Amino acid sequence: MPRLDSSFVSVGRAPVCAGLVVLALVLGCNAERLNDVGDDTDRGDLAKPSGREDMAGAGCRGRFCQVPKCSGTDTTEITGRLFAPNGTDPVPGATVFVPVDAVPEFPTGLTCDLCNNLPYSVTTATTAFDGSFSLRGVPAGTFPVVLRLGRFQRVVQVEATPCVSQTIPYDNGTSMRGVRLPRRNNELSPQDRIPRIAVVSGDNDQIECVLKRIGIDELDMYNGRALGTRNPPPIAESGTLFTDEKTLNNYHIVVVNCTDNQFQSLIGARGVQQNLERYVGRGGRLYVTDWAYDVIEQVPEFAPYLCFEPQKTGGAPMCMAGPELAMSADSYNFYGGQYKVLDPEMARWLAQFPSIIDRNDRVRVDYSFVVINKVSDNVDGKTKVWVDGPAMGFGNRPQTVTLDYKSCGRLHYSTYNTEPNAVVSDTARWPNNCGSKLAPQERLLEYLFFNIASCVGPPG
Repeated sequence: MPRLDSSFVSVGRAPVCAGLVVLALVLGCNAERLNDVGDDTDRGDLAKPSGREDMAGAGCRGRFCQVPKCSGTDTTEITGRLFAPNGTDPVPGATVFVPVDAVPEFPTGLTCDLCNNLPYSVTTATTAFDGSFSLRGVPAGTFPVVLRLGRFQRVVQVEATPCVSQTIPYDNGTSMRGVRLPRRNNELSPQDRIPRIAVVSGDNDQIECVLKRIGIDELDMYNGRALGTRNPPPIAESGTLFTDEKTLNNYHIVVVNCTDNQFQSLIGARGVQQNLERYVGRGGRLYVTDWAYDVIEQVPEFAPYLCFEPQKTGGAPMCMAGPELAMSADSYNFYGGQYKVLDPEMARWLAQFPSIIDRNDRVRVDYSFVVINKVSDNVDGKTKVWVDGPAMGFGNRPQTVTLDYKSCGRLHYSTYNTEPNAVVSDTARWPNNCGSKLAPQERLLEYLFFNIASCVGPPG
């Protein structure tokens, strides 16, 4: 059983994979890949072995043969910025690379999507907090630049002039500032991809509207409200998603909104619990808010990693190595305040938006209901606390946490709703009435959506 600790849990790396750079090292005419955590190091120089000025030589492979010889410290460079599908919000932690050979297709079905499992590449970079990147030592002539965040992929054809720095061609919808992730599959090029996303609707939350504001056009809605509810319009009931393992495994990301416990009988079934555990264990991403916590707590394999306060039933904190009485952590008493952003890169990203985060890295958040008691410090689980803050009479508590499960899938939980007043009007529902403005707590969850979609780091 993982040991539980109420303090901040260090995870060794931010799950967004920020700062992870995979570099191409060429030895003679044979190339190997290495991983390095770097800053603004000249990746073009590191990509060339000592004593050799040019990668294009007899017997070279693929696009290595297009890398030109430059004088002195000059290199062929592509710079740019990556934005969300809406074309305005910068995307941090995405990997940018030039493949040596053809752009490989994603594997079918669920996989672990590890950060160190990239295609063989000429050169790579990682987008910074503002979406910026620099690819040094790229080929000259025409070649594809691939930008990936988990199962999001944008492929841009570039025409590069040798030995100078140039900007990647901008995409429509970015105000000529850079490129953006696609809104749907094949949107801007035949190899553009987005993850398959399922959303379970809720009475008190609608993360689907956050996704729409980010610019995502394709998702499947399942009804998590009263049986038969058609607002927002679902393709099926939530039971279809939870009880059918094949249907569940068809999605890369599953979002479960805060709702009024309509699917508790489903979550209590061992078969459904096994489906959820296997889904995340195979590489699925599960994103849960507030009252939907039982989707995590009722699964025996997940329960040890998050410990909840039993506000409804009273008693000791829910910290057993297995599920406890369903709905025990429910509360009708909301709380909120100035929540502290603990991750420096998250704070830096939020600071790009006016009136979101103050100089002390605090964000105003309202309408949390469930209270987290503790999180696990088990190194294999890698539970990370992103945001903490005052929780009624319980003191300072974690409010937003992420768990990399089995170093393959990812669980996310937040105590607060995306809707600032925890009430969703039936006249303001997805897909046609979401509005465009993101509240401060929605900005938090936008960043965390980028995180849950991103690659998973190695164990330890």
